[in-house]
Amino acid sequence: METTTLFAENNPTLFRIEMDVPLADFIQCGIEALQMDPGILDGIRQDLDQHALEKKRKRLADAEWKRKQTGSFDLECTVMPSGRHEQSLGCGRPRMSPEEVYLFILLRGYFGSVTNRIACERIRDSITIRAFYGNQFGKHLPAKTTILENINAVSPETKRRILALQQRMVLEEGLDDFKELTIDSTAVHANSVWPTDSGIIRDSLDRAFYCSQQLYQRYMVPNMMEWFVPKWLKDIRECDFTINTVSGKKGANRKRRKQYCRLYEKAEKVIQHLRSELKKHRATYSGAVLRPSLEVRLFRDLSFIESLLDTAEEVIAYSGKRVFDGKSTPSSEKVMSLSDESAAMIKKGDREPVVGYRPQVCRSRNGFVTALHVPEGNAADSPQLYPMVLESIQNTGTFPEKVSADDGYSSAVGLEQVRWIPGVLHVSLSGSKGKALTGDENWFSEELTELRRNRSAVESLMFILKYVYGFGRVRRRGIGAVRDELLEKAIAYNFMRIVHIRRERRRQVPLSA
Repeated sequence: METTTLFAENNPTLFRIEMDVPLADFIQCGIEALQMDPGILDGIRQDLDQHALEKKRKRLADAEWKRKQTGSFDLECTVMPSGRHEQSLGCGRPRMSPEEVYLFILLRGYFGSVTNRIACERIRDSITIRAFYGNQFGKHLPAKTTILENINAVSPETKRRILALQQRMVLEEGLDDFKELTIDSTAVHANSVWPTDSGIIRDSLDRAFYCSQQLYQRYMVPNMMEWFVPKWLKDIRECDFTINTVSGKKGANRKRRKQYCRLYEKAEKVIQHLRSELKKHRATYSGAVLRPSLEVRLFRDLSFIESLLDTAEEVIAYSGKRVFDGKSTPSSEKVMSLSDESAAMIKKGDREPVVGYRPQVCRSRNGFVTALHVPEGNAADSPQLYPMVLESIQNTGTFPEKVSADDGYSSAVGLEQVRWIPGVLHVSLSGSKGKALTGDENWFSEELTELRRNRSAVESLMFILKYVYGFGRVRRRGIGAVRDELLEKAIAYNFMRIVHIRRERRRQVPLSA
């Protein structure tokens, strides 16, 4: 069996190390893909340059502000940040190379993170990674914050290009022909706690008040006046605790309504006071002498406080209708999370509901992820069939012959659109709706029967993605960051799938006599 040599002759160590471990093959597979399309490095380099230019623009704006305030002469300020002159990068401190950033994009998908304690320990304790990094780049591993800043600067377009490159790699090696596709969705937990109305009111006001008391430390701007807010917040926390623990006790509904009345009263006082203070701060410090970067952050924090107060008022409004009038509000109109505003209530069939996302995954016959899309909210599956097939065609460059999906994707429009794609011979939609759309004659055909029988293979893909690559619970927040995280995990899975099929093929090759 082939092994991966991680130490070269020109980089001697006490022992010559040859690794026959999946991680070594994973890294080697990623490097092979990079050699097929070096243009990915150009894309990463452009993303890093754009990120560096944005940081430089902020530095120049601060330097120009300082020059105007002090009257001092600063050579750095001779370049105007206002856009009148095109900015360019000079020779500053060395930064991570595109090859390093590419490596850590793969490793973040493989380990699920590069900053949490377990992932950091696994990366820094791995002989495979340290050996490869020392041999390839001739230096020690960077700090985790440096790694994070650089890989976060890479655009989603560049990462999708890596996914498309994998499909090209699979085709050239004959690992799959992408003629058969199976599409399915799954529920993914957001990085957020389960929402309760009283808990969201409590947390939003706690955060708003905490932020209002950090202004001096962050910006040398006086904090908002406390008044009785700490006492009111304490009362709100007590009400929230009682609301969540009174269930099952005698007179629970009456006690809960009483606590909600008290919670609303205290919350309105907090909101009224903080809005008054917020108005004063905006009027007083709108023309404050602050560095441009600090001014942007200050008004971002003030807007954040206002949004938290708006959230508290919104929850008070619809929770009051539920508590006192018995009128429920659709989950799509509720606040599901303070930390991740794009998270939604996801419910699939009879399964437990999840606060998170509903990614759409397209699987090839041999188990590769050919397309991935994360729609906003709890999007229905039926409109996703045609776009997913098109995205798979775009990534693989191959028109499928067979497409399979479950009953949730059944729609007359989607079925007709997929059938009109050149090369598509059979489209299978399981379930009663799919049967009605397909017709009895086609439904019982040998080809569609076989597609329905094989459709369960996509569940094994979902299982591996969720429980091996952490696909079932995201660490990042916001729809853009979540899309990036799940895409990186899909990329890592595909490379490991390539490694696995290669190893299986080597085992099947008979030994020569």
